[in-house]
Amino acid sequence: MIYIIAFFFLFLAMGIPVSFTFGFSALLYLFITGRDLIIITQRMFAGTDSFTLMAIPLFMFAGEIMGACGITPRIARFANALIGFVPSGLAQVNVMNSAILTGFNGSTLADIASLGKIQVDMMSKAGYDRNYAAALSAASSTIGSIHPPSILMVLYASLSGISVGRLFMSGIIPSLITTVSQMAYAFIMAKIKPKKYDGVNTKFDKRELLSSFISVSPALLIPVIILGGILTGIFTATEAGAVACVWGLIVGTFIYREFNLQKIVQTMINGIKTSGMVMIIVAGAMLFSWCLAVERFPVMVADLIFKISTTPSIVMCLIVIAMLVIGFFMDATPAAIIMVPIFQPIAAAMGFDPIHFGMVMVLTLVMAGITPPCGIVLFVTCAVGKVTFSELMVEMWPFIIISTGILFLIAYVPITALFLPNLLFG
Repeated sequence: MIYIIAFFFLFLAMGIPVSFTFGFSALLYLFITGRDLIIITQRMFAGTDSFTLMAIPLFMFAGEIMGACGITPRIARFANALIGFVPSGLAQVNVMNSAILTGFNGSTLADIASLGKIQVDMMSKAGYDRNYAAALSAASSTIGSIHPPSILMVLYASLSGISVGRLFMSGIIPSLITTVSQMAYAFIMAKIKPKKYDGVNTKFDKRELLSSFISVSPALLIPVIILGGILTGIFTATEAGAVACVWGLIVGTFIYREFNLQKIVQTMINGIKTSGMVMIIVAGAMLFSWCLAVERFPVMVADLIFKISTTPSIVMCLIVIAMLVIGFFMDATPAAIIMVPIFQPIAAAMGFDPIHFGMVMVLTLVMAGITPPCGIVLFVTCAVGKVTFSELMVEMWPFIIISTGILFLIAYVPITALFLPNLLFG
């Protein structure tokens, strides 16, 4: 156990890509223990051979389609017409763009990579402080992973065996709380320090609002189709990803007419690349997770936690802290694969609702992405927003505090995550 953990952090510190870090660590473990190396291919294949996991490349492909067929600028135009006239208008548009686009990409990194530069430049030109614009973009991008169809939720459901549909529904109220909290903070700061936190805002125009809504309405049907189909049982979450791809192709080709054969081929290539990057991480993490299970690492962690306390509230706090620490050093996807098999049995032993606990894990791993020292979203934001890490962190702390408050609210008030799943599914 000591060897495999030591190898893992050594390779990670050397800058080796996380997928290979998992693979190399597992390979050395198999050598040391004298096990058959055929286990590598067996566990990597078995770990990714899942119908539920098929939703990940499908939703990623759907997100690529949305980005290529002109949906993103139409959503930005609609959000600007809807709320861009209030104080902190463009900051409100920034958050709303992320909230709406979660129905398409379901990924924090996809959100900040696709919208980050556009939104930071737009706010900076309008007079907002650039560091604040970058911090707001980083914070709002987290909405994509806690609102359906979240790729992280799909992964968690696959690992834990719980219902994807119920987990999707559990994320709606937390995502709304996050959206409203960030918009409220932006509004308050614009009132307190308008020179730094506000800029030139648009004027309200009924005609522009109606026109932009008509233009974007075919695209807004996509999340409605996804959630409606899952809730009514017409299709599964995986099939919903395929339906989203088909509807996106129809919208881009026949309604917006911005799709042609060349764009379709390029979109497919981009989708294959991004899906391949994620799935190779999943395969490597599954292998590494198997090695931990063989060495009874989850049992060791459970024993350690129960020695500290058996009080449910304290155990929940310890689990959240442990997940945050792990999330500081790796992306949410591999962290989830490692941590779910460790903490889910502990949660079951403590009597935590599996849907509620799943939502807490998702929130914790998402929050770790915007928390120093190694939050991956922070580094991506620095790159796309052209700001330094120290400049970003000055404006990032209020959003981290807000996210922490929301995390513990969801953790200790289960109804916030369970109300909709219980109402819709019984």
